[in-house]
Amino acid sequence: MQEKIIFKKEIPKLVKELTKEYILYAPKNVKGNIEYKRVNDGKDIELEFLNSKVPPKEIVFPRMETMFTYTRNGKNIEIQKSKKVEDKNIIFGIRPCDAHSFVLLEQFFNFGEFKDDLFLNKRKNTILMGIGCNTPRNTCFCTSLEGHPFKKDDMDIFMVDLDDRYVVTPISDTGKEIIKRLSWLVDAKEEDLEKAIELSKKAESMISTTLEIQDSYDFLDSEFSDPIWKEISETCMGCGSCSFLCPTCTCFDVIDEEDQYNNRGRRMRIWDTCQFCLYSLHTSGHNPRDSSIERCRNRILHKFSYYPTNYNLIGCVGCGRCIQLCPVNNDLRVILRKLNEIQKKEEKTIVA
Repeated sequence: MQEKIIFKKEIPKLVKELTKEYILYAPKNVKGNIEYKRVNDGKDIELEFLNSKVPPKEIVFPRMETMFTYTRNGKNIEIQKSKKVEDKNIIFGIRPCDAHSFVLLEQFFNFGEFKDDLFLNKRKNTILMGIGCNTPRNTCFCTSLEGHPFKKDDMDIFMVDLDDRYVVTPISDTGKEIIKRLSWLVDAKEEDLEKAIELSKKAESMISTTLEIQDSYDFLDSEFSDPIWKEISETCMGCGSCSFLCPTCTCFDVIDEEDQYNNRGRRMRIWDTCQFCLYSLHTSGHNPRDSSIERCRNRILHKFSYYPTNYNLIGCVGCGRCIQLCPVNNDLRVILRKLNEIQKKEEKTIVA
């Protein structure tokens, strides 16, 4: 299917069309921060943004959600599952790094014998309509993780910003069907496609960070007791910002709330993080990660050792949120470079 053009002034028309069948989530300015919120009017969408503060994963994996409710009748318990899984969603304006994070989340929630159907069903019913990054932040490093500011593989529809209009490319069969129904879109011209290619190359050149982390999995696992972890953790506050703002973190806590007077209740899950001291605390009082050393180490190993081992994927998309928003300026890129230097030294020692 040929690429199409949609003018920015036509975004309200697009929103009106899409919201007839889908619940549409798009970037909005919320008290100075970009967040993905439900919209019904194209005028509410903020298109001039670098990336959101909170990743759009919260649409399919909310900060707090009811897993199911139940009612008790004597010894019988009736469970009512969440109807949210039936919603048909479109996430409009998602960036390539965040779209790729959905691939990682699917791998996690679909791993092993027991699947997380709550997440997987919502993901199945969610369409990704993304926009390339014309101007990546200086904290972005997606190209070191096989990503790209214009990577479109993980989306259903991909758009490129050409100032007053977008080049629209359908990727998946679902995306092609949606674009086919938008019969008022015009065909893209050759000069539009050439400009999109130029913007892609320019955006790639703007990412200055280059990290060598593709083959570090076994090395990281073997350096479990290295003094580097103490050095890395010395400035960490344990606030959890890096985890809560990460598009690939999946930790959550489960809470049961019961209304005994009305014989009903609900089971909820809320985001959690391994950076909190209570996260791994046993009921016996023992905590296997009782200091920031163990907790900082676990975060790095989870993304760059455990994830590759289990899913053959690195658990990071290089969005840079943990760098940009860390209150004490801990930089993941610096940490990875330090670990890489240790690896190279050990390799030289072995060769010698």
